[in-house]
Parts: sequence; structure tokens; C-alpha cells
Amino acid sequence: MSVKDLNLEHLENEFAPILTLSAPPHVKKPAIEYFLGLTGSEEGKLFIGKSDKFIKGILDLTEDSDDAVVKPAYETLINLATQDPICKRIINSENSSDIIVKNFAKVLDPKYKHADLVCKFLSNLTRPEEVAQKVADIIKIADKLNIVKFVTVLCTKDYNKDADLHYLAPILANLSQTQHIREEILARDQWVIQRLLPFVSYMESDIRRLGVVSCVKNCCFDDEHHDWLLSDKVDILSFLLLPLAGPEEFDDDDMEKLPDRIQYLPPDKTREPVTEIRRILLQAILKLCATKEGRLFIRDKNTYVIIRELHKWESQRSNIPAIMNLIDILIGDEPEPGMENLHQVEIPDHLKEKFKKEDEEDEKEYIQEISQSST
Repeated sequence: MSVKDLNLEHLENEFAPILTLSAPPHVKKPAIEYFLGLTGSEEGKLFIGKSDKFIKGILDLTEDSDDAVVKPAYETLINLATQDPICKRIINSENSSDIIVKNFAKVLDPKYKHADLVCKFLSNLTRPEEVAQKVADIIKIADKLNIVKFVTVLCTKDYNKDADLHYLAPILANLSQTQHIREEILARDQWVIQRLLPFVSYMESDIRRLGVVSCVKNCCFDDEHHDWLLSDKVDILSFLLLPLAGPEEFDDDDMEKLPDRIQYLPPDKTREPVTEIRRILLQAILKLCATKEGRLFIRDKNTYVIIRELHKWESQRSNIPAIMNLIDILIGDEPEPGMENLHQVEIPDHLKEKFKKEDEEDEKEYIQEISQSST
């Protein structure tokens, strides 16, 4: 029987009493495994997502005492949360605050064995900006939740012996879409962004690295922080440039202009291997060029020679526009008076549409590259 042949009301009547903590163990496990099987297709996810009773029941089973029930319950939620409408249904539910607080508490619990599954669920759940904003609002008023704690966990080696917690990084990236979370990350008395930056080059996990780089890029949107980020107190430019730098040798004059961290790299220095991460790093540097002061600083640090060599090396066409956009800023003339802050320049609608189409084409090329590399 296909999903389209299923009767929602009939299944709600049949399964709702089973998807509860009080149901007998011998019926809960096959019930949740049935729902996990349904999430193997898009139509199956959307079918389940129509029912508040199903979603509530699956969420309830994540609190079960039997690992054989909890694991498939979280796996089901991970799959369901790939659908934006379902994410919005969950966050708009009556007990959404309780759901968020309980699940983040599990991430912070160093003894919770399913913390990786919880992180994957929260990572998918917080992707839509609307959901990320509501989760950020919940965190803001929760007594025991804050970004400093999340970053502390992320930066603590072997925090949980049963979980690597790599997916905590994309959760931070998703939440950093919101102004409130960025303010916490950029709080100058908390040392948060400084603790995240070393993970820009964390080669043990692409997921963690991508999440941190995305989070850092989002923090570059707020140009009132750029002077501080570029200062020695943070030194963000060095961390962003290092993964883009290769083993090339420069003459002494060029070398001395580079940030200290980028000078005299070893002959076996390799560049960031993930196409998407390289592109996000470039976008972050471009964001830091929004103000005249930022552009002058980044030019003075001889950023151009690193990007020039990256351009020669880069084999993925989808990254070339990002490289060229940055090069244009680095070697181009300064904008006219009154237009120095690029974030405040009004872009004509026809150009916005042009840039949007170019971005969509770049994304298609990236997806194609990924699918080809996995075959």
C-alpha cells in the first residue's frame, strides 16, 4: 500500500494511543519503526506532518526509557525536520518551548547517550529562519540555556563520551541568522567568537567546520562590529584566510604585508577541501569589506595575493563568482562619497534579480558537483 492510499483519520485513531509513554513496550517499538519507514519518502514525511497527534506522539517517545524506542523516534524526527512546513508546525505547537528546552538540555548533558541524534534533529529543525528566530526567543528566556554554554560544549574535547556533537555547529549557524544570537556570539566580554574561530580549520569534521564557518559568516553581517573583529583582539581575517592559502611562496615585500598567521606557511600547506566552505569563507571576507575602513585594512593585509593564488588553483566553477566579487573589491576603485558602506547601498531591482539568478545557477552547479563526487 502506498502512502497516498493511507487514511489519516484512521491511522490517527489506530496509532495515537500507541505513540505514548504508557503504551506497552511490545507495541511502541514496531509502531515507531513503522513511522520511521514512512519517512523514507517525501510523501511519507508530508503525510505524517499533517497530523499534530503523530508529531506529538513521536516527540513523546523520545522521552521513553527504552533506547530501542528513543533511537527510532529521533531518527523519525530528523527525517521529518527536513521539511520546512513540519519544522514550523513543531515550533508553533502548544508546547514548543518545552520541546526546545528539553532537547537542548539533553545536548548539554554530558551523559546523554543520544545527544548526537538530538543535535541532528535540532540542526534540521532550526534551518528555516522563522523557526530559528522562535528558538532563539525561547533560549533568551530559558534559565539554563545560552549560547556561551553551547559554545563551551562545542569547544570541550570529549565532552560526551557517547557523542561527538559535531552537529551542534550547524545549530549555532542556524541560530546566528537571528540578531539576538549574533549579539551573544559577538559580546566582547564573553570571548565567544574567539573560541569558535580555531574550528574554521578543524579538519576532523566537515560538519563542524562548515557549521562554524557559516556561523562566523553570519556574524560578519553586522558591520558595527567589523573594526573589533579585524583588530588584534579577534584577528578574524587571519582565521578566514588561512584555509584559503596554499603553499605558494611570495617575495619578502608581499610576505611581510600578510597577517602573521599567514606568513611562511609550510610547503605542504593544503587549502580547504570542501567547495562550499571555501565559498562561505570568501563571502565572509567580502562582508568585512562593507565599510571603507574594513576594505582598507583587508587590502593593507595583502589579502589580494592569497585570493589571486586561490583563483589560479580553484577548479570548481561555482566558486569563481565569489572569488571575482572579492577581487573586484580588493583592486577596484573606492565607491563615490555617500556610498562607502556597501551594506547601505540601494541596489536596483533589476540587478537584485540578476544576482539572484546567478546565485541560483551557482547553487545548481554546486549540487551537481557534489552528486558527481559521490558517485
